[in-house]
Amino acid sequence: MTRNIPRWDQDSLLRKGTAEQATFVELFFDLAMVFILSRLVGQAFDVLAEAHGPSGWVVLGQSLLLFLPLMRVWTLTTYITAQLDPRRPAVQGCVIASVFGVLVFGVSVSGAFDGRAIAFAGTYIIMQAGRTLVISLLATAPGVRTAFLRAFCWYAVVSFPWLIGALCHGTVRSVLWALAVVVEYVANARGWPVPGLGAGLANLWATTARYLAERYQQLLMISFGEPLLSVGVAFTQVPASPYRITSLVLAFLTTVLLWRLYFHVAGQLVDDAVLAARHPARAGRLAGVAHLVMIFGVITTSVGHDLVEKHPGLHTPLTWSSVILAGPAIFLVGRSVLEYVVFARVSLPRPAGIAALVALIAPLTLVPPLAVSGAAAIVLLLVAAADIRRSHRHPDEQPTPP
Repeated sequence: MTRNIPRWDQDSLLRKGTAEQATFVELFFDLAMVFILSRLVGQAFDVLAEAHGPSGWVVLGQSLLLFLPLMRVWTLTTYITAQLDPRRPAVQGCVIASVFGVLVFGVSVSGAFDGRAIAFAGTYIIMQAGRTLVISLLATAPGVRTAFLRAFCWYAVVSFPWLIGALCHGTVRSVLWALAVVVEYVANARGWPVPGLGAGLANLWATTARYLAERYQQLLMISFGEPLLSVGVAFTQVPASPYRITSLVLAFLTTVLLWRLYFHVAGQLVDDAVLAARHPARAGRLAGVAHLVMIFGVITTSVGHDLVEKHPGLHTPLTWSSVILAGPAIFLVGRSVLEYVVFARVSLPRPAGIAALVALIAPLTLVPPLAVSGAAAIVLLLVAAADIRRSHRHPDEQPTPP
């Protein structure tokens, strides 16, 4: 007797119509992202608070190396739910399995460059290669099957430097993992080219722009909550003082300014701009990159707030001033890219703000961390004020994407 094997096909699991908003299972996945983002901030702070000199720069590089694959996990999950109906049990099972993977990922973050390297690398490969393989084997829609099969082939390739790196130590591990990350990002940008299967960039932004814009905004909003959560926890762990209260206020104001800078006009028009662009898929991918850069900026800013809250009046090492000021600068870089996607321009206050933040890194090592944090807030306030002034002159500006 022939057994009926469930298959993922166009009639059962592909989304019907246009995806407009996230479902509850996708929001459940985002809850796991809260945990791992918190662990990234905590891991970076724990080491930076004790590390000075070259070791501090190593920590910053390692934090970036952990952040990039995490974003690939989130992106793949979002692209899966953009194509497949997350209300179906099979898709929900895939997302819930991803939640568990992110949980293991987060538990392994603090020891990724120590005793938990195999758990970290192994979880990443299982999540990425496993999900792409399952979909490529069970999908009957040719476009979906081929796209995920190409991605699986590349994840099979990058699994070697990930796993070999986990068995190595020190610089060798970092180099191999960095190589794996670079290869994956380049392959993704080129459409996962595979001999015999061709190459093709996902055109999801052209068909589900509103859904994807909302998902990236939701992840950004989660990252905005991280500075408030981490600095609030840090405040409860140390005796209250005027310095620490001031630090708490500055962390709140800085987060509000970052939120304001994002949503002021351009952040509200992302989906409309992508749909109006001459090449929606290209504009959408660039908008996605902009959001990921801004999220990294917010996470870096959160690490800086923790350093200031715990040690507001101490001497400021160069690594500390770099973190405190580079976080807002990185955010402005991503926001500049987003402005280009929406309006085909970059307003002068944004590059000026980036230049000012970078220029202040070395001189502000002569002042306490609290003063460095205050300087970052002032620069962001000036950029936000320039945005408001422009809006008064152009109150009804509409997207003009390139």
